[in-house]
Amino acid sequence: MDTSSLAGIESVVKGGRAVMAADDTAVVDAVKETVRSGRTATFYLTRPQFDAVNAWYWTPNRMKQLGLEPVSDEEMARITAELGAEACGSAYSNRIKCPSGHVYGAFEFVKQGIEEHGLDATRAVFALKDTAVIRANPHQQVQCVECRRRLATPHYYVYWGYGCCVDLDDTSTAAFAVRHR
Repeated sequence: MDTSSLAGIESVVKGGRAVMAADDTAVVDAVKETVRSGRTATFYLTRPQFDAVNAWYWTPNRMKQLGLEPVSDEEMARITAELGAEACGSAYSNRIKCPSGHVYGAFEFVKQGIEEHGLDATRAVFALKDTAVIRANPHQQVQCVECRRRLATPHYYVYWGYGCCVDLDDTSTAAFAVRHR
């Protein structure tokens, strides 16, 4: 083991978080179990682990069911140009229509993330090279960035290195929205 990595682990644990080291199968199984349980957690994974979770979770049928579509090159460029967060790689997102007529998609998701976590944190996530992030059952309240109205429909997303997985096996999309208001 590279002993310099222990300083990083020490810092994370001192901050009140746990670090898990295991083979890929054990890590992927832990993510799957967390998603199925409905509990919320954030996992920082290797690219192969992230890819394995996404292959399990983001099936073509699920993507179709939840309305995920590829984020256009134009929207990715807009995220970079207007928000200052360099979005790269493939991205998929559903698009939610606000009752006021506005649309909430990938651009609005990143904008809300910047408002909640700051530009530096958002840039740091987009800049990760060897690490990918999975949010299991996140409790995000989707809010129209134009009129500030809370939206009942959940937003789903998966980017090249950042995505969500939500327990949908025993709940409908509407039930998920109620649980996460």
